[in-house]
Amino acid sequence: MLVRILYLISRLLPGIALMLAVAVLARGGADLGFPQWPGLETIFASKPLTGKILIDVLHLNYILISILTGMLLRNLVGLPEVLVPGVRTSRLFIKIGVILLGSLYSIADLASLGLTAFLIIFLFISLTLLFTLYLGQKTGMSPAAASLLAAGTAVCGVSAIVAAAPAVRAKISDVAYSIATILAVGLILLLTFPTIGTVLGLSPHQFGVWAGTGIVNSGQVLAAALAFDHGTAHRVSESLKTGEIFNLTRIIFLPFVVLALAVYNSRRLEDEENEYAIHTSFWDKFPLFVIGFFVVVLLTSFGLLGETSPPSAELVFIRNLYNWFFAIGLSGLGMQISLGELRKAGGKPLVVGTAAAVVKAVGALVVVLLFISRQS
Repeated sequence: MLVRILYLISRLLPGIALMLAVAVLARGGADLGFPQWPGLETIFASKPLTGKILIDVLHLNYILISILTGMLLRNLVGLPEVLVPGVRTSRLFIKIGVILLGSLYSIADLASLGLTAFLIIFLFISLTLLFTLYLGQKTGMSPAAASLLAAGTAVCGVSAIVAAAPAVRAKISDVAYSIATILAVGLILLLTFPTIGTVLGLSPHQFGVWAGTGIVNSGQVLAAALAFDHGTAHRVSESLKTGEIFNLTRIIFLPFVVLALAVYNSRRLEDEENEYAIHTSFWDKFPLFVIGFFVVVLLTSFGLLGETSPPSAELVFIRNLYNWFFAIGLSGLGMQISLGELRKAGGKPLVVGTAAAVVKAVGALVVVLLFISRQS
């Protein structure tokens, strides 16, 4: 057993070390005992021209720098096979960061934000599902392929596509095209949302609602919210705090959406096959890391992590830690974005996926401008 554990660690360490190196490149090394390196974000912010254009307008903070650096490494240099296992742990780092993100909230916060988030997310998931399935039918896509795009655009991007694929009996090619479409569209939204939010004068709270509702991929919601207002260990990022409640709310809907799409596809296939077995269950698809998030919320609410205002040393440490987890995880996410794979997105999936994502993003922005106050 010990030998197997050591072997697994040896396989994961190179890729994890690379992700950490990229995070340090973007964020700086002060927290790790290397104050000599301030980080690319600090360097850009210190220059008048780059500070104005890259930081103030484009919001190119350490999160976006980590993602873009990861993409450049993947697409210009390439990742040796020895790095791949470790890089694939990036989602684990992001999920651990989300769990620690519970330290930002109290039960009262969830109660005040939760009902609004539930109603808005339920509305947008329902309408996006129906709209995407309708477009898929009109353009001649198969029900399974349209269902994958509907899950990806309505809920949480790639994770929803992977979860829905066995339930709707999708072809491997359908999965590949859907993922490529969602990543391509999501990348554009990630890079444009912070700039649009700044131009429109959205508050961090309003931007969090917009990003948490309108961006298709969960990791990109985190990145955009942190890009708009990354905060510090002592000052909470309001866009992240709000956006992640909306993001988690739609993730909780994932198992229900998967089962609904399975039923939708089984009915359409009744003429061909009399029996249809759903190869999934509610608990198979339930995002268990969400439970960890709520556990940390409870710990924070009952004061077990210290005072929240001003934040205790424990909370400051946790909040600084989740920023590192996000920087590491999102750098790995960038390393998994292949421009060659994105080029697979084409034809009907690209048209349907882009139309659904854009309508969702614009609709969410309209709701934010009309009904969401600047403060939470």
